[in-house]
Parts: sequence; structure tokens; C-alpha cells
Amino acid sequence: MENKPGALARVVGLFHQRGYNIDSLHVDPITDFSPYSFIEKELSITFKADEISRLTIETTVSDSLMRQILRQINKLIEVLAVSNEKSTYLKGVLRDENLLR
Repeated sequence: MENKPGALARVVGLFHQRGYNIDSLHVDPITDFSPYSFIEKELSITFKADEISRLTIETTVSDSLMRQILRQINKLIEVLAVSNEKSTYLKGVLRDENLLR
């Protein structure tokens, strides 16, 4: 996600508004962009230092609710990519078609 004021609050607010529980939350600025080069390529952007963070949220929900959460988080302006073990969204584009079952 982009490092912008209020970005984390918007994601956490989404969970709160819908009554989803967050088991754990961790945010780190990204310094090595190489694992995320596919995002830069597919979105035609270039990451810069101190502009992007990795937000990890753990929650316990059903598979269908997880798909809904991923879609909702991905709609937030500051979010560039959302993923779990099975799928990844990049700014509204589903990269893993298996999610559409």
C-alpha cells in the first residue's frame, strides 16, 4: 500500500465497519522492491523508497468472506495489491482466476 496519511486507518476502518476481526496486524516499509517487480510491471509504475509499505493482516474467516474482504480492500485508493495464499489482486485486476469459482 502507498504510504499516505490515513491509509492504514482506512483499511482497519473497512474491517471495523463490516464487523471483521483482525487477529494481528503488521506494517513495514518496503526497501527491497525486487519481490514486487511484477506489480511495477503490470501496473506500469516505479516504486520509490519510503512510498510503499507491506501491510500484513491476519484474520479468521471463511473462503467466501476472504474473497469479499480482498475485493473490498483492493478498492481503496492507497492499496496497490492484495493477496492471500490463493490469489492476488492488482488495483482491481484479478491475477488468479481460481478465485472466481
